[in-house]
Amino acid sequence: MMKRSFQRAGWGGALSVAVVLFTASIAVAGMNILLKDGKVLSVPVNKEDVVGITFEEKAATAAPAAAAAPSAPAVPAAKSVNITWDFETGDLRGWHATGTAFNNQPTYGDNPTARHRGQPSRHQGNYWIGGYENRHTQSDPAGRIQGEAPQGTLTSEPFTITSKLVSFLIGGGCDIKTERIELVVDGQVVHRATGKCTETMERVKWDLREFRNRTAQLRLVDSSSGGWGHINFDDVRFE
Repeated sequence: MMKRSFQRAGWGGALSVAVVLFTASIAVAGMNILLKDGKVLSVPVNKEDVVGITFEEKAATAAPAAAAAPSAPAVPAAKSVNITWDFETGDLRGWHATGTAFNNQPTYGDNPTARHRGQPSRHQGNYWIGGYENRHTQSDPAGRIQGEAPQGTLTSEPFTITSKLVSFLIGGGCDIKTERIELVVDGQVVHRATGKCTETMERVKWDLREFRNRTAQLRLVDSSSGGWGHINFDDVRFE
């Protein structure tokens, strides 16, 4: 058997071919061309007629598109919306409430002090989320409450994470199973925090670097009507 090998870049890209000429007991033999992708092209040829091999350059054709992978559960696209992060608008613009826990929010002023609770809210500005309170405007009676009974959620519009950190003030109930703030990224809860069973809020920070340029929402959850069954929240800052 006589064997000749050829290697050349070309034929729609860099292809390496090995051309094998087989002798047989008859005049016509098979020429096998081995391609990079493992395929073999067989060409009947009389070996005595072969004096050389040339290649014709042709533009590569696009490979057929692969079948689309099953789509993931739909996640709300990030929107350019005016979300109130400190509630100083006096309303809940950019947030969506379920249930009744946040019907009278945001709260005006330090209502826990007005009702002699002994635990100042330490909110920023004039307005904040006080789940136990029921003083929505300055003209409402100071110290008025709605109590622990109402339950519900308060969820921000989707937004795109562009900062390294987010911080916020949180207080109220301390059972994370029923009273909490969540960071939801692409539909999945990635951070949670709760209060310390005091009306006084403290600042909490979350690292956002691994979620940069992804779609997120903040969600407050109040699912308890028992003792400390409310959440306090204010002053979201992206840093």
